[in-house]
Formats: sequence, C-alpha cells, structure tokens
Amino acid sequence: MPSPLVSVKVYTYNHEKYIAQCLEGILMQRTNFPFEVIVGEDCSTDRTREIVIAYQEKYPDKIKTIFHSVNIGAGQNVLAVTQACKGKYQALCEGDDYWIDPLKLQKQADFMESHPDVSLCFHNALVINEKHAATRLFFESSLGEILEFDEIYNVTLPTASLLFRSEMVAFLPEWRVNIWCGDLLLRLWCVHHGKFGYLDELMSVYRRLESGAVSQKQTQGHRAYFDDVYRTYQEFDIETGFTHTSLIKREIARLKEIQVRHRIHGRWYYLVKPNQIFIRLNQYIKWINRQKKVF
Repeated sequence: MPSPLVSVKVYTYNHEKYIAQCLEGILMQRTNFPFEVIVGEDCSTDRTREIVIAYQEKYPDKIKTIFHSVNIGAGQNVLAVTQACKGKYQALCEGDDYWIDPLKLQKQADFMESHPDVSLCFHNALVINEKHAATRLFFESSLGEILEFDEIYNVTLPTASLLFRSEMVAFLPEWRVNIWCGDLLLRLWCVHHGKFGYLDELMSVYRRLESGAVSQKQTQGHRAYFDDVYRTYQEFDIETGFTHTSLIKREIARLKEIQVRHRIHGRWYYLVKPNQIFIRLNQYIKWINRQKKVF
C-alpha cells in the first residue's frame, strides 16, 4: 500500500451526534493521492466509540483508530494521533465538525505542493450556532492568498480548514501537552516557520456547541481561559527567541482589554473607559459594511 500524502486527524470525545457526519465528510474526498484517517477516541461515555468502530470495520484500509482505555485529555490524545500519522501533510477535523467539499483535500494539497514556502493552508467555513439556530461565515471578508506572521498571528482559524506540513509539528515544544489552546500554538508555530495560504472557498462547517471545548473552558471562568492563552503566547515567545515580542505584547494587551470588558458589564465598562465607545462603534460600522458586501 502506497504511503499517504495526507493524514487526516480526528479527535473525538462524546461526539455521538456528530461523529458519523464528520467521518462521512472525510470519506467522500476525491483525490489523486492516497490519504489515511487517524481517529483518536478518548474513552467517550456515549456511543461515539461504537460508531467509530463500525466505520473502521467498514473502511479498514482507510480508517485507523486509537482507543484509550481511560480519558487522557485533549493534549495527550492529540499527541497520540499526531505520532501515528505517516503523511507528508496533516489535516484536521474534530469530531463535531465536518467537511462539505469533496475536493477540499485535493485543492489544499495542490496548493501546498505548488507553494513550498507555505507551512499551513486554510480556507473559509460556515459557523453553525446550534443554540441560536444561526449560521454565518467564519471570514466575512476575503483575506490575502499568502499571509505572513504579522498579518495572521492573532487571527483565529476554523480548525477543520487546516492542512499543514507534518514537519511543522515534529518539533513542537514538549509543554504543548500541558496547555489547553493547542490550536493557538499550532498556528503560531507554523506561521513562525513559514507563510500561510488562504483559499477563499467554503469547504467545512464549524459547530459552536455549549458542550464544546471552548465553551466548557470559558464556563470554568474567563480568567482560566485567558490565563491559558497568555501562557501560550509567552511560552511561544520564549521558545522562538523573542522574535515576535512586540506583536505578542500588543495582542496580550488587546486580550486583557477584552477580559476587563467581561468583568465590567454593560454601560459601567464604558463609563470607566469612555474611549472604548468610539472603538466599538467603529468596529460595528465596519461589520455592517462587511455584511452589505457579503449579502
């Protein structure tokens, strides 16, 4: 069996309602190269493992599984799946997200093959908020096709849109398993070592769930959430020899302002910091203008 060009990584825990749709979106991919699917199932308490087993038995040449006997947590599960990958490239699709374009992998692999200086490729996505039955675009306006560190380091990317070179994660720092926001570290690490490529196409769906990792972390407290983000930026800055210190300090300051806004609710925040009224108003006007262009 030829070696896969792409390894598709699926991390799943208690995704009984979603994992089948996730795997179907991967299996429908049409490519002129072989790819493998590595599923890390972290000892779910629902029927997720049963569903994954059924798919693995149906597609034994395509799907490989890693079943943990106890719940080891997201960081260790990601590490186990990553270590099992054999492809030149790695793509992500967490168990509650899914792909909607059967040529997604082909388009991204072609882009990477033709841009050797690009470390990671991503694309636009739909965001579905199940609580409010709402849908929006992840990126409401187009980005540049090739992006460098200062253009993208502080931009959140849809996880299921990522495809990156395996060599990028081969030498991630060991402390990555101790942080919650591993996707932030992945983005920073890749754009530190190369450029980003953007395809302005809708090829995946990101679900915003109350039970999702982000929501659960924020439920524990905004302070815990932000502390983890700050630590990730600071550790990354040290790891990369303080190459991006000024940008990282600027981003931490911006995040701390958001944290203050969470602590001081509503009009009281703007009484304490009246200049923020004009900043938020300007952001709102820009948002309205983007909606006009999209629709």
